[in-house]
Amino acid sequence: MSLPTDNESLKQQFADFLKRKKYRGTQERFNVIDRIAELDRHFNADELYLYMNGRGDRISRATIYSTLDLLTTCGILMKHRFQGGSAHFELASRMPDHDHLICMECGHIEEFREEKIDVLRDGVCTRLGFRPMAHSLQIFATCHDPLVCPHNRQD
Repeated sequence: MSLPTDNESLKQQFADFLKRKKYRGTQERFNVIDRIAELDRHFNADELYLYMNGRGDRISRATIYSTLDLLTTCGILMKHRFQGGSAHFELASRMPDHDHLICMECGHIEEFREEKIDVLRDGVCTRLGFRPMAHSLQIFATCHDPLVCPHNRQD
């Protein structure tokens, strides 16, 4: 399945989903797609709320949370849980079928693709009689030298 990458295609996919599921297609919900497309990183609901309100959008936290759930259900967003805490999201179309390396010290997330993982996934599914749909691999590690890591959040 080919995932749309431009905002108009994403909005059309979302509009079709909302209509099929009998949800209202409000302007606020479509503004969420525009703002998500501006972000080039993983984000959580509170970060998106602050970003949108900082840009002049008047939107409630409840609308953010419900819209993120809908966008995840219809396949526009991927939802991840890194190191417990709140869920993080990313556009599914930005880098399809990839994995994450997460630093336990600074929280930096490195995205990567490794074909050997896909081969392993496909082999396991075939051997057990399944058809692969998607996968999510998270490797938790620490930076090579946490004291000089440019991503370290310590003050």
